[in-house]
Amino acid sequence: MSLSVPQSQLCACLPGFYRVGGVLFGGNCMQCECNDHATECDVNGACLGCSHNTTGPHCDQCLPGFYGDPTEGTADDCRLCPCPLTEPSNSFSPTCVLESPGQVSCDQCQEGYTGNNCERCASGYYGNPQVVGGACVRCECNSNVDISEAGHCDTATGECLRCIGNTAGRHCEVCQAGYYGDAVHAKDCSFWSFHLTSWSSSAGVGVRCSGDLCFFQVGFFGLRSGQGCRACGCSQSGSVSESCDEDGRCQCVEGVGGNKCDHCSRGYYGFHGNGCTACTCDHTGGNCNPETGECICPTHTEGDTCDRCETGYWGHDPTMGCKPCSCSAAGSSAPQCDLTNGQCRCREGFSGRSCDQCTPGYHGYPACSACGCDMAGTEGKFCNTTLGVCNCRHGGVCVCKAGVSGRRCEECVSGWFGLSAENPDGCSQCFCSGLSRDCEEQGGLSRIALAHPPPLLSVVSQSNLQGVVSGVYQQGGDTLLDTRQLNTSRLTGPLYWRLPPQFEGKQLLSYGGLLSYIITFYAEDGSGLSNQEPQVLMRGGTLKKLVIYTDMVAPSNGVRTQHDIRMTEHKWKYFNSVSEKAVSHADFLSVLSDIQYVIIKASYGTRLQQSRISNITMETAVEVELEQGSEVSRGVARLIESCICPPGYTGLSCQECAPGYFRQPQSELSSQSLKSMFVRPCVRCRCNNHSETCNTETGECQDCQHHTSGRSCESCAPGYYGNVSGSISDCSLCACPLRDNSFSPTCVSEGALGDFRCTACQAGYEGRYCERCSVGYYGNPSLPGRRCSRCNCSGWGSLHPLCDALTGQCECKAGVKGQSCDQCVERHVLQGGECVCE
Repeated sequence: MSLSVPQSQLCACLPGFYRVGGVLFGGNCMQCECNDHATECDVNGACLGCSHNTTGPHCDQCLPGFYGDPTEGTADDCRLCPCPLTEPSNSFSPTCVLESPGQVSCDQCQEGYTGNNCERCASGYYGNPQVVGGACVRCECNSNVDISEAGHCDTATGECLRCIGNTAGRHCEVCQAGYYGDAVHAKDCSFWSFHLTSWSSSAGVGVRCSGDLCFFQVGFFGLRSGQGCRACGCSQSGSVSESCDEDGRCQCVEGVGGNKCDHCSRGYYGFHGNGCTACTCDHTGGNCNPETGECICPTHTEGDTCDRCETGYWGHDPTMGCKPCSCSAAGSSAPQCDLTNGQCRCREGFSGRSCDQCTPGYHGYPACSACGCDMAGTEGKFCNTTLGVCNCRHGGVCVCKAGVSGRRCEECVSGWFGLSAENPDGCSQCFCSGLSRDCEEQGGLSRIALAHPPPLLSVVSQSNLQGVVSGVYQQGGDTLLDTRQLNTSRLTGPLYWRLPPQFEGKQLLSYGGLLSYIITFYAEDGSGLSNQEPQVLMRGGTLKKLVIYTDMVAPSNGVRTQHDIRMTEHKWKYFNSVSEKAVSHADFLSVLSDIQYVIIKASYGTRLQQSRISNITMETAVEVELEQGSEVSRGVARLIESCICPPGYTGLSCQECAPGYFRQPQSELSSQSLKSMFVRPCVRCRCNNHSETCNTETGECQDCQHHTSGRSCESCAPGYYGNVSGSISDCSLCACPLRDNSFSPTCVSEGALGDFRCTACQAGYEGRYCERCSVGYYGNPSLPGRRCSRCNCSGWGSLHPLCDALTGQCECKAGVKGQSCDQCVERHVLQGGECVCE
């Protein structure tokens, strides 16, 4: 909410404000909107000197190299991009973006780096950028690879894997076997194709290379190694010839093995000048002692026919024998493994063929202790939902979601509540109307569906929320809109159904429930611009009114479609906002605290003919009520907070004023303070110490005590007088003239010494305190129990209607007696209205 300065104060805007409209046009000073990252802005409202690594006209963007949500308004909104690490030596992208809560994507990886966070080397590069100081270096393959072919070198070691041009070697730096030439510079590796010329020499038969490129003698190798020619050294009795290949391997006669053909191969024995003799050991698979020819079992086999593996071995092969199980002593329950696949029998917490690693959910081989991470509170990328377990870091520390803490991620951090696997943050922040950070999940609640009964819904638009009911009918369980009978003169843009009042007002208990409805539409064309408008809009809030919306896939033309919308903030966004970020938890609950309207789209397609809506329900939470011998069949309501409220507040979310408190008038609050509040503050009832209760909204005092009255118990009650100042004895009983003989229902204070004046003396009384009788009355009201009575003098016997003011005796005519002059004296009789002597 912007703070407006009256026109009477126009001259220059205070620091932190800028003018809208200009002085000549009655412009106002509006507060700079900088998301708490700057204190000043220019004349156009653009923020100056954005801090906390923010930028933009409203400090609403993170600087390049940082990510986050600057509109949260904290110093830690924008953090360094992890590309893949935050250390300068391992940051390989100048920018990154926040894809979703906790998911950062580096979008400008340097050449040679790839992955969401530039954490891997791209094709043609090698190294480990995830180690501090590590980097990706271009593979050196001497231009003897096809760089467009992915995987032409190992991204971890840099070894060239797909050499071309008849080259070989770790860096494709030599010609492959059977080829000669210069692989590095001339790149002319050619197949050995010689024009042979024989001659006699003391060194043996020689060959001359075509083109006189080199001179090579039989029995030597290594020309291409750059180290000169070396003797093959082939055994004369075991090899076919003196020559060997470029790696020095000789070609052996049958039964002889080794690079130099100098010992018997398997299945043969007795190496001598004529080669080796074949073993006659069919029962041992042809295996025998290479010296004596004695039949022996293949390696690690046993039995008369060598048909089984020794204990601790597997994979029987009649020729090669058996392979060792190599079962981990720490992780396996027995040394013997499966004879067919070599799988060891692992103890709980261990896995792998040899049980030499920890299974998911365990850590610290060879101990392999259970991580025990709570899946609801652990970061999803560390969890296996199929197995229902989560991994942990070294030392058994689980990686918790944003709102979760504990070694096992089993509890909410302070100020958060309601651990849930569905919550991306694990827990929800305490809302508590912005008044407390101490809450827990309210138990004992279940969900019920708040349904829409008749009457008809009204059809509205975004610009006209009063709407119309023309063309709206009830048909079965559906509310139907026939556009042919709709008066659209007052409606512009797409049409919406407005939900009735029971879906408005205080709806905090609907948090976490479902808003459900069934929608059907019929149009000439199922597609259209109206399909792109938000499908559900909701406005609410106590001080700060917000409009939020949610969307889903539009229904198809003529297809009855059910929509179930979860009443949590995660898929709701701010309407008419340039930001696509989700609504904050606090703002969503603020809207629910006082919903002004909920509207659901009725318009779809092009040239809409008919729209239908039915089965509208919104779940809310209520206390569980168990009937005798029965159970509640409704679902348990979760995610409802119960706050520990500061003095003066009550309600699950501190949304109400406690008894003895009321809403502070908005006129007493500054616009700046209102901007940061969700509800108006609750202050003590202002009843001058004469009442403990008042109306929580208006502040009007109730049950004024000590003979006081008025909105604030600021006046004495009728029949009492005094100056109300907060004392129990403020008001005294009116004595008109005596406390127990009072003839005025009211009196007022008068004078500085606590004196008073009676203001409504009864007929027949007069004086400051009604202490004497009026003319025509008699008596002494100043005496206890005495009062003023009308004179009642006889019209025929008294001289006049007045009587004595104290006794009431009337003045009688001659011959007349009695207090009222209504009797004749002795020996007189009444004749003709006079007493005459008889």
